[in-house]
Amino acid sequence: MHLMNPKFTLNIFHKVLITLLAVTLIPLCTLWLVSDKAAQRQLTANVSQNLVLTMNTVANGIIGWDNTNVRAMTQAASLDDMISMKAERQNPILSVTGTAYEWSYLMFTITPDGANVGRNDGGALTPYGDRSYFQQVIKGAPVGRQVVIGKTSGKPALILATPIRDASSTLVGVLAMSMYLTDISKIVTDIRIGETGRAILLDASNKVIAHGDASKVRTALQDFSAYPALKVAGIADAPVVYNSEDRQVIGFMRKLPQGWTLLVEQDYDEAFATMNRMEKDARVLIGVSVALVIAIAIFLGKALTRPINDLTAIARQLSNGELQVTIAQIDRGDEIGSLARAIDRLGVSIQLAMDRLRKKG
Repeated sequence: MHLMNPKFTLNIFHKVLITLLAVTLIPLCTLWLVSDKAAQRQLTANVSQNLVLTMNTVANGIIGWDNTNVRAMTQAASLDDMISMKAERQNPILSVTGTAYEWSYLMFTITPDGANVGRNDGGALTPYGDRSYFQQVIKGAPVGRQVVIGKTSGKPALILATPIRDASSTLVGVLAMSMYLTDISKIVTDIRIGETGRAILLDASNKVIAHGDASKVRTALQDFSAYPALKVAGIADAPVVYNSEDRQVIGFMRKLPQGWTLLVEQDYDEAFATMNRMEKDARVLIGVSVALVIAIAIFLGKALTRPINDLTAIARQLSNGELQVTIAQIDRGDEIGSLARAIDRLGVSIQLAMDRLRKKG
């Protein structure tokens, strides 16, 4: 004969525990979820706005610097001495303009067939017909640009080129200026968003012009064509969260008028550190609440079940004929006291009934 396992039933302790957990945790968790979503939306908006504002600051600095150089070259290219395409007339202008822009280290002119005419450094004339910036202007671009490695500095340098046209708008030559990118690099590298936020500037072929984290650039003009951010959909429309190398980041990308790419990004953990702290605090609060509810349930459960168990034992004694019992709960003013008094009366009634039976016997 196999003994049947007793069927599990909820006792008063279980019911008290479940009730307290439900009353405490359901509102608490609901409030946490609602407030967490609202806080996350607000924090995401703030992080995105910060990236956009940073992007605009860096982009405006780069565009302003570039426009200044283009205007200077356009004005110089419109002078009669420059249009003459004669070195003796061009060189004084090239020298004065180059001196005015201290970041420029070479200004020179090129004929439509690629021959070098004038230059401000007094150096030997060099053919430039195969250079990208020259070809761009010859093919009709209003401005030609090419980022190269400076022969003397070993650092990225920019060559700008603008057309030289005569009174009939015929292209008679090209004016070019080679300049250090120190100012551009400073604009990019000086940007800081927390500890991990940085800006990256790439040229039209995705070569690094400047990077806010120098440790990420192993060689000058390093190719960033495979950089994860360049392959993220929608990153040029609004800040997007994505994985970059071994970390999660939030970034925003923008194409500049020069054809360059500007990227601003920050590590996700830092950007959303406030949210992580809030979620951690909420989990701690819920854990403490659960522990407190269990402690209260244990206390209340024992306070309720101990007298009931005592009364159950007394009722069992009475049912076995043990009428000499002491009921301690009679003086209680609650339902347990009422039950105790009822059991006491039951004991008295049983005692009287047994006394009558004895007399009749």
